[in-house]
Amino acid sequence: MFLILLAAMIVDLDHLLANPIFQADRCSINFHPLHTYYAMLIYVGLLFFRKPFNVIGIGLLIHMVTDLIDCVMM
Repeated sequence: MFLILLAAMIVDLDHLLANPIFQADRCSINFHPLHTYYAMLIYVGLLFFRKPFNVIGIGLLIHMVTDLIDCVMM
């Protein structure tokens, strides 16, 4: 289960689509395609499926919460 949660961090690959790839003062929430509110609704929907999909949903939502905390702290 830990590996599935760790694999949820692969969602950060969408940062490679941004130009520039890294910008220190940019909030990733609602900027990158896999960090949009629509994508988060899909991640919440994953919670209602059986394992491993609900675990993937938990991992993705934890990732979004940590990114949101980062945005708030900026």
